[in-house]
Amino acid sequence: MELSRLRFKKREFLILSYILSTIIFAVVYFTGGTHKVYTNLMYIPISVASSTNGIKRAVLHAVYSGFLVGPFMPLDVAAGVPQNFVNWFLRLAMYMVIAAVIGFFGDYYSREFEINKHKEEELAAAQYAMIYSLVKLSESRDDSTGAHIERVALFCRILAEKLKENSKYKGYINDNYIDNLCKAAPLHDIGKVGIPDKILLKPGKLTEEEFEIMKKHTVIGANTLKEVKQKYPDNRLLEIGISITNYHHERWDGSGYPKGLKGTDIPLSARIMAVADVYDALRSKRVYKKAYTHEEAVNIIKEGRGTHFDPDIVDAFLENHAEFDYIYKSTVSSTLFYDI
Repeated sequence: MELSRLRFKKREFLILSYILSTIIFAVVYFTGGTHKVYTNLMYIPISVASSTNGIKRAVLHAVYSGFLVGPFMPLDVAAGVPQNFVNWFLRLAMYMVIAAVIGFFGDYYSREFEINKHKEEELAAAQYAMIYSLVKLSESRDDSTGAHIERVALFCRILAEKLKENSKYKGYINDNYIDNLCKAAPLHDIGKVGIPDKILLKPGKLTEEEFEIMKKHTVIGANTLKEVKQKYPDNRLLEIGISITNYHHERWDGSGYPKGLKGTDIPLSARIMAVADVYDALRSKRVYKKAYTHEEAVNIIKEGRGTHFDPDIVDAFLENHAEFDYIYKSTVSSTLFYDI
């Protein structure tokens, strides 16, 4: 899909170059001929075609441009003075050389870009594979969570895609943000590796003291990721991961933890994760609670609009809740890994 878009862009630039050359031909003719400075405008479409479409198409476009201001274009239209053939031929040759040189470097840097992009994609895939493996390893201590990390990532994608349509988030939520959000989502409970088994695996409701210890998983996870981010300060995925890990238990009304943040002081990624995580937790059976039906989970989240959850995100959830139900039912008895 991305390759198709790139090819489409190249075609667009090439078509634009031919249109510009034709317009410049008209400008040169109606302003008096090739003795005027406007002939030099032809270097603009030649440069555009060369830098975006490579040598072959660039040279063909240069030949087209050269003939437009070539043998049939007078030196002086009003006086009817024709061009000197040698001058025209030298101009054509210059157009072709310039197109070839720019096209050569355009091809070179295009190849380098593709190679580097491929390396980045491989690195990103390896990075995510390590994140996924680490999270699965941490979840192996509590096998009741099943496909939880896959589901919440998918839920986050659905919510973010819907929010992207809201003008309020224009310029903030883009495809790159959504990809990083979904890749960082599995990290949300990674801090549970620092919670003692007797609390994490307790087959019953936690005491108040135990719950205070359990709440520390947010800070433990965030601090771990912050240490990693010191080595990779520009890593956007880690930045979002830290926000999700630290703040996904905050509440819209300020009654959450660990910092009691309120409203938009809570990072958007964490507000999205809050809805995704709670929905999945409600639907899942635990030793200390029954599994809620989809309808019950939807009602609970709806009731939490403006108190527990960001109203915009609840609205996005309510418009797409059927997809949540489908994903949950599709994965609850499956170990398939879904592309997020």
